[in-house]
Amino acid sequence: MEPGARQPQAATSAGPNGEVTELDPGFRDEVVGLVGSLDLSYCFQCGVCSGSCPTISHMEYGPRKIIHMIHLGMAERVLQSPDIWLCVSCYMCAARCPQAIEITDIMGALRNMAVAKGLTRDKEAVFSNAFLQVLREHGYMYEPELLIRYYLSVLDVESMVKIAPLGIEMFLKNKIGLLPERVKNPRQLGSIIDQASGGKEA
Repeated sequence: MEPGARQPQAATSAGPNGEVTELDPGFRDEVVGLVGSLDLSYCFQCGVCSGSCPTISHMEYGPRKIIHMIHLGMAERVLQSPDIWLCVSCYMCAARCPQAIEITDIMGALRNMAVAKGLTRDKEAVFSNAFLQVLREHGYMYEPELLIRYYLSVLDVESMVKIAPLGIEMFLKNKIGLLPERVKNPRQLGSIIDQASGGKEA
């Protein structure tokens, strides 16, 4: 490059709420590839999905804006949004979409992508992350380890200490074991989880 020439800059765009973010031109195709038979160009932003969502009042953007942001390539903004974890998979949005777009499946794909790319910041996402880690390790769920992983991840030692007496009580009643159970080949189960979540690291 010649001296004094301007450096190329990453494309940016203003999001639904006016925020500026870098764009990933391949993001839309990546989402479509995970969902399968999906044509996001059919979405004309009517807003029926957001109007049908039972958790819309708790969301930052809502399904309609999330779809728009996917079109724009706002990968990091979408994958870090708590909205994808607030979806309760009721399929109301998909059932009412006039273009038959499987929005619930899109939300599931976005969650998998967020985990695979290490962009899970919401508490629900962190809990899901810890859940998958325990399954990969043992092949069975081991609640004490799950809670320890979760509370340490969110830096909430106080809550972990408060729940300890309940864990001790469950142990004394033989509801949980001192050591976790393990399947014969937890790695095999781990590979299945990896394929489902789209990545090898949670």
